[in-house]
Amino acid sequence: MNVLKMLGVALGVLLAAMIIIPLVVLAGLFIWLKLTEEADEEALELEQDASA
Repeated sequence: MNVLKMLGVALGVLLAAMIIIPLVVLAGLFIWLKLTEEADEEALELEQDASA
């Protein structure tokens, strides 16, 4: 019985890791995208000012 309980806990931890790790990666990519998007907009504004 103890082995089944341990196997269930291990399976639960594995399932949680399979869900949580990709979500953390996606959240990190989303934050990185938002931060670089602001920098790109500033660069575009500078280019437009220089060409005018």
